[in-house]
This record gives sequence, structure tokens and C-alpha cells, in this order.
Amino acid sequence: MKTIGNRSSHRPWSRWAVRSSTTRRHDRTSSIGSPTPFGPARRSPSSVHGGGAAVDRHLDRIGAETERRDGIRITPPSLMPEIAAVLSGRVSTELLADLRRRNVRSTALRLADDEGIVVERLKRAFDPGSVGTVTGGRATLFDEIIATGRVPVIASIGMLADGTPVNVNADDAASGLARVLDARALLLLTDVPGVLDERGTVIRRLEPATVDRLIRDGVIAGGMIPKVRGAVDAATRSGCPVVIGGWSDPAVLADPLGETTVATIVPPPTRSPAVEIVPTASHVSLQKSP
Repeated sequence: MKTIGNRSSHRPWSRWAVRSSTTRRHDRTSSIGSPTPFGPARRSPSSVHGGGAAVDRHLDRIGAETERRDGIRITPPSLMPEIAAVLSGRVSTELLADLRRRNVRSTALRLADDEGIVVERLKRAFDPGSVGTVTGGRATLFDEIIATGRVPVIASIGMLADGTPVNVNADDAASGLARVLDARALLLLTDVPGVLDERGTVIRRLEPATVDRLIRDGVIAGGMIPKVRGAVDAATRSGCPVVIGGWSDPAVLADPLGETTVATIVPPPTRSPAVEIVPTASHVSLQKSP
């Protein structure tokens, strides 16, 4: 989950990431989809989600294979319709149903639906295929929907300026939105309690300057690479602290920045004002306060 919010208007936002089977995902939503996170004091969350496990299952069924490098799914253009259908169709519908069952007014969208969000093709030393990244813009449509009290459930399917659809890593999508929205704070939930060192101990404070070395040494690997890079990018560009913590730890949801909370904090390059991180729904979400 990622928490992002506009500092100038004091808007906290929260992002929840789900990367597991349907059963485990429902376990998570039942623990955090209570009325409290969605009550008046919490205002209206919105969510940005991926769905790697669901995509993997679908591609297996149709006999297609994709490769991952540095935690990024290499996406041939021929598979974009399949991936888009899973994320903006099946996964969005399931998450929408979760929220509706909890009487949360919500609307399913794609990253591409907000024309104010600028998405460009992702550039790496290797060719990732039809993969994009959020590079700027303004979240006009999402802001309008949030203002109505509805929860935008946003699939991480973006669109280039020429109309080409692209797959956007959910962590990268939410990090990009954090920059666009001038975030106050951001919280990433994962299956582990934080970024782990060589001994398997949580790194409580991860300085951006050490990230490249930890990746080279294999300490940060796999899907944690884009998560950490996205956290560093969001912290650097937005000036907000980023917390990477375990979704199953109640302390992470209750007090992500607490001194006794076991999680990894990626600090911004300069000291930020006090932030409020608000747990909301499952998957990836952004939440707005007055």
C-alpha cells in the first residue's frame, strides 16, 4: 500500500498492494475493510492495483509465457490485450465487489482513463516491451471522482500519447501518482515486514544512496527492486517519507512511522513536516482528507 497526499491541501493518501491468491487477498481485505478506515474521519480512499498472480494464471491457461527482469514483466505488444483484460476486468471487478460489499461507493478505472496523467515508455538497458511509467501530469479525473466521495479503483494500465496501451508496474504507478499529487506520505504493503538485509533482518531506515549497492549485492532482488526504486523515487521527488511494511502486521497499519513499528522507512532528501498515514482498503489505495 502506498500513502500519498497533497501537502498544500493536506491530503493524505494510502496505497495497498495485493500480490497473492484470491483467498489470501480476501483475508487481507476482511481485516482492513472495516467501517473505520472508510468512515468520515478517514475521508475517501482510492486504489491503484496490479495483479501479477492473476495475470500469471491467465497466461498459463492460454499457453503464453512472459519473462521478468529486475521485477518487471517483459510485455510483448501481442499480450497487452490479455493483460489489460485481466487487470481492468477481472481484478478490478473483484476489488470493486470487495468494496461494494462493505458499502463503499467505488468506481473502476484504468490509469489511462485520466488524460491528465502522462505515461511514457519505460526505458531500461533491456527492452521491456509494452511497459510504461508515470512521468508527470495532473490527476484531474481521479481528483474529481475523489471529490464526490467515491473510491477510484485504478488498474495500472496506462496509455502513451499516441494511444498505445502499456502495462505499468503497480508500485511504479502509485509512485508516479505520488509525485503528481505532491504526496505527503506513502505506504507500501508487501508480503514481508520490510526490506531485509543479508541476515534477514528488517532494515529500519534505508538511505537512498545505499540502494544501488544493495541491488548489486543481491540483498534487494526480484519484485522488491521496483518497489524500493519506486519508494526512493517517490521520496526524492515528492519530499515525503515512504514506508515499506508487511500487510499482516497491525502495527504497520496503525502507526507506520512509530518507533516500535517493524518496517522500512525510506526518508526524503530533506526533512518533511509531520505526516499522517491512513490505512484504507486492500490493494493499492490513495486517500484524501479535508
